[in-house]
Amino acid sequence: MKKQKKLLFARNIFFFLIMIAFTVIIMSEKKETILIPKITDKINQYIEENYNKDNFNLGKVQYNNQKYSMKISSKENKKRYFYIYYSKKKITDTYQEDFIQGKSILSTIQKNIQKEIETKLKNHISVEITTTLDQFTESVQERIIKEDNLLELKIYNIKEEIIISNWNEKDITKTLETYLLKYKEHNINPKYFIITITDNQDITKSIEISNITLDFPNNQNKETIISDIINDNNSSLLKSNIITYKYKN
Repeated sequence: MKKQKKLLFARNIFFFLIMIAFTVIIMSEKKETILIPKITDKINQYIEENYNKDNFNLGKVQYNNQKYSMKISSKENKKRYFYIYYSKKKITDTYQEDFIQGKSILSTIQKNIQKEIETKLKNHISVEITTTLDQFTESVQERIIKEDNLLELKIYNIKEEIIISNWNEKDITKTLETYLLKYKEHNINPKYFIITITDNQDITKSIEISNITLDFPNNQNKETIISDIINDNNSSLLKSNIITYKYKN
């Protein structure tokens, strides 16, 4: 009988401790939720003191990973946004990186440009925007924010690989001309191309050429430029045309 009472007592103690643990967890979660209105007021005050509130749409305060956050979006384009965080009685934000430098909007635009080009040309490419938003002129920034016909705007570069059947300057030059003409016909005008040329007869033979532009087919020295590249001759002609290359594999 005494043994049964001890077992019953131990079981009751165990369940009691479990209930306390659950209560603590639930109360902790509720506490964070209860504090949201207070944190919202603090973040709103921070916005009033640091930014022009009329320029933004303010999201709701969320609690995740032991910190509060609010998403602040531009009224001009909701893809341009930044976050304000509240944690351990301190407020921080991503305004400089995400909003001024444009990390949020440029990341989305980069993906959209790539998708649009791939749809038009029916082949895989890679698009990069290496300049931050604040480094563009105001007129270019305005077009980016409005997403105004960005394929024609030289804000991005394109990376692609071309397989060559005949590894000589004449055939490579002709292939490049055909390749670039395709982009020109679709009014796709990147800042420059980074093109990897690979020999179909020996796929370990590859050269990455940078700073090729749509004007390349009009260059009277184009075949000599390609000859210098495939013969690993870093000539003054390449330097004057600001074309660089490197062997891969």
